[in-house]
Amino acid sequence: MELSILCGVEVVVLLFSVGGKAYSFGHPSIEAVTKKFLHQGEGSHVSHGESSNDDDNIGKLSQQLQELKDQIQVEKDKKKDLDKALSKYKFIRGKLPINNLSFEELVEFKASWVMVQDNMSESNNEMEAASSLLLLRENRMYETGI
Repeated sequence: MELSILCGVEVVVLLFSVGGKAYSFGHPSIEAVTKKFLHQGEGSHVSHGESSNDDDNIGKLSQQLQELKDQIQVEKDKKKDLDKALSKYKFIRGKLPINNLSFEELVEFKASWVMVQDNMSESNNEMEAASSLLLLRENRMYETGI
C-alpha cells in the first residue's frame, strides 16, 4: 500500500491460498480499480477535478506516511537509549556477568566502584563521628546527673 501511495498508482492484488481461500487488496479500493479496468474502452469516468483531488490526497497521505516513519525512527532511538540505560542498571544491580564487558566498560565499572567505596568510607566516617559525639553527650549527661 505504501508503494501505491508514494507512486500515485491504483492497484489490485488478488491471491489464492493453497486451500483455495481468496485474499485481496486494492488501493483506493478493489471495486474502484476493477470498475475502471472493466470500463477502460468506454472512456474515463474520472474527471480532472477528481484526479486533482486524488493527487492532493496522495500528497497528504505521503506526508503523513513520512511523518510516521520519522516518528517510528525517533521511538526506535529512544528504545535503544532505554535498553542501554537498563543494561547499565542491571549491571549495577549485579545481574550482568563482568566477563561480558568490554575494556572500556570495565574501566567505567572500576571508576564507579571506586566512587561507591569512597562514598561508603565517607559515610562511615560521618557515622563514627556522630556516634562519638552521642557517646560524649551521654557521658556528660551521666556525669552531671541530667
